[in-house]
Amino acid sequence: MPELKPKYFRALLLALGLLFLGACASGPAPVSPEAPEANLPRSRVPTPTLPTDSTVSPAVSPVDSLLEEARAFREGGNLSASFARLERALRIAPQRAEVYLELARSHDAAGRPQRASASAERGLLYCSSSTCAALRKFIES
Repeated sequence: MPELKPKYFRALLLALGLLFLGACASGPAPVSPEAPEANLPRSRVPTPTLPTDSTVSPAVSPVDSLLEEARAFREGGNLSASFARLERALRIAPQRAEVYLELARSHDAAGRPQRASASAERGLLYCSSSTCAALRKFIES
């Protein structure tokens, strides 16, 4: 049996890998419109109930939850817990101006005005009109 050179062996492995991925990528066969219904009688098939507008609560993003927690910890005097929440929020959403605003507030509460100003400057890169004014206050002070 002839020995395979490493160059050909890699090409063969690549071809087999692509062939395998191609086989996995195909989905299930499409269902024809004439497909039989479920074997349950119509009266037993549960119908989904949609919630009314009064029962739907707005979804809170993880970043918003972290910002609320950070604010509560800052107001309670636990600055280390506040900074921990804000670091997590920055990892999730590094382009949210609200995170930088809360970070500036926490640095200000910790007595670090230079860091508060630096955080506010970074937040200005991503701010909208509502947060821009609040961020500028940290830079101007």
